[in-house]
Amino acid sequence: MRFLVLSDIYGETDIIKELVSKVKEKTDEKIVTIIAGDLGLYTGSGEKEYNINVNEILSSLSEISKHIFYVPGEYDIKKPLFNNPNVINIDREHHVLEDNDVKIGFMGLGGAPQHSVRKDERAGYTWDERIEIVYEDLSKNLKITYEKVMLSKPDITILVTHSPPYGIADHSKPITLKEMLVLEELSDEIKEREETERKEVGKTPRHLGSRVISKFLGKYPVDIHIFGHIHKQGGRCPSINKTKFVNVSHLSPSPYKLTGRKFLLVDITKTNIDFSFDSVVDKHLPFETFVETYL
Repeated sequence: MRFLVLSDIYGETDIIKELVSKVKEKTDEKIVTIIAGDLGLYTGSGEKEYNINVNEILSSLSEISKHIFYVPGEYDIKKPLFNNPNVINIDREHHVLEDNDVKIGFMGLGGAPQHSVRKDERAGYTWDERIEIVYEDLSKNLKITYEKVMLSKPDITILVTHSPPYGIADHSKPITLKEMLVLEELSDEIKEREETERKEVGKTPRHLGSRVISKFLGKYPVDIHIFGHIHKQGGRCPSINKTKFVNVSHLSPSPYKLTGRKFLLVDITKTNIDFSFDSVVDKHLPFETFVETYL
């Protein structure tokens, strides 16, 4: 069974079309797509526009997908209006997929912990796990969902969250939407100065992952944990104990043009799991065309 895994799209319909074209070159069969949050970019207004944008993205992905599993990110509406029956929201839910004699149990958790998002951000789906009742509610939901998945006796268990677990592929600093736009316009000289200032302010990166998720996985390990959210750690795939952790950030070209545009292909059989990161960046373009297209 082949999976396309991505996150942090931010409503970029053009990049999705490029991705679909690239995947079509790799396989003739429809695959299963997993999205680890931030399909669109909803900041508290323009709900209709958000739904139109996200449906356009999902329509394009449906050309190559027989199923689309996703969790919302902090910039998504929790339950958007979808026109596609093959799109399955697994936020705080589970789903069991059986295909080619492989049974896979999915479970998910959307949104992001508040400490990973700047206070001035207008992110709609966050939760404060420092509040005991919130922490306990999230923990209970993860445990119950896990138990439901395990009742089906899956061959492979996959947890899909938007946030990474605390301490794993979660080193970074939150970036604002304003900063995303500014990064696109900065000259190389200003970028270099900004980077120097950031290093002087704090050389030790922050952990922006979720303690709830980390503690849960310490007790109930899954085979694969897929997440996004922390862009600078995109592409990292550490294995700890029985779990393969995969940060699939980020498909959008913003805020980092070349380190973005990432996606992951996963091939799963009963006896083997293969991971292969790729990018929609065409490395074979002539130099001038490459610079004009991507920089």
